[in-house]
Amino acid sequence: DDYNNNVYIDGCYSLGTHLVTCATDKPSCGDGDMTIGDRFNSGHIVPDTCGDGSSAFQEPSTSCGKQCLCNFAYTRRDEVIEVASTMYGGCYEPISDTTYCVASSSSCQKGEVYRNPFDKFLQKICPCSKAAVGACLNKSGKKFRYCAFAADSCTSSMQFIDVKALKDSKFKKDCNLCLATWETPPPTPAPTRDLGCVDSLTFRFKGKEKASCVWVSRRVNDFGLNMCARAEVREKCPVVCGECCTDNYNREFKLGKKTKTCRHLGSDWPKDDIKIKLCPRKEVQTICPLTCGRCCTDDLDFTFKDKKFKVRNCEWLASKKKRPIKENCSDYDVKENCRNTCDNCDEQFLE
Repeated sequence: DDYNNNVYIDGCYSLGTHLVTCATDKPSCGDGDMTIGDRFNSGHIVPDTCGDGSSAFQEPSTSCGKQCLCNFAYTRRDEVIEVASTMYGGCYEPISDTTYCVASSSSCQKGEVYRNPFDKFLQKICPCSKAAVGACLNKSGKKFRYCAFAADSCTSSMQFIDVKALKDSKFKKDCNLCLATWETPPPTPAPTRDLGCVDSLTFRFKGKEKASCVWVSRRVNDFGLNMCARAEVREKCPVVCGECCTDNYNREFKLGKKTKTCRHLGSDWPKDDIKIKLCPRKEVQTICPLTCGRCCTDDLDFTFKDKKFKVRNCEWLASKKKRPIKENCSDYDVKENCRNTCDNCDEQFLE
């Protein structure tokens, strides 16, 4: 997280947007971008105070935030410099339908597809602390020596293995381009699944056969009476009444002869067809209200890249005015994960 001790990487320049972005190689640049070399503005004097939270500036021979560095992206004048702002691409494995972050496009294996950090299908946030690299082993390949970006990082008495070979090896080493030294170790997490936050499957209002929690959700203001004002209804239907909202991973629903949890529904767009098919089932939407769209809440852990390729979250988006909210909410992932901010709370799966 020390700006002046960061390693230079390549820069890319867009003739269309006139923006400078950073990359480790040409394939990591956006479509149509030209490279501007791996020492852009290296002759500038950079103040010792330049770093995370500083305002970017440029004078004839002095600047701050105007270089492409491993962990600090090129920053436009008067914008705030952010640590972990340089983004990297990933290798997509069609067979497993998974993507892993890499420091260089050359890390992708035959049959894999490289997706640069500006590709909307990357579906991952890849800072340097998650961008995988290879490693140097001893000559026999039996001992791990150290993490390495490329073969020329190893001595003549060593051998280099790439990202994929390292992941499949016995060494179980997690080698990335940098360590997240800027992150504060998180406190011991509290339980993330509230067993009380689930609508009862057996509850029936006044014993009526069809008066379930789903029925209650359609009649919150039936006959001018707020049904959730009743303590019994709030207790049995906490999600419907807005008391809480989360998926219950300790319960399962039936799918044919098997049982599944909310993880089967997934949260990524390729699995949306599964949600459309299964979430109308009362059993499923009761157990998985968050995934099935019954909750009007923002996902606090969700992050995305804005049009300047900076990592943002729903809280940041909620603090903005109408125009940036509209622009960002047009993205499928943002709209699905920042439901409250994007006004995407239509409970489409409820019957």
